[in-house]
Amino acid sequence: MKTLVDEVCSTYPEMTSNPDALVVAINQEYQDHTFPLNDGDEAALIPPVSGGTQ
Repeated sequence: MKTLVDEVCSTYPEMTSNPDALVVAINQEYQDHTFPLNDGDEAALIPPVSGGTQ
């Protein structure tokens, strides 16, 4: 079964070189990559973020 992250990364391969590092939020709650989606769900993929430089 293809996950949301699999689908998005196959459609937009430039999005990330490490799909496992993406954080998934469904309906504003963090979920694992295998969380099932339902019609009307709001999904967000959050890339890893690190500190900036000065």
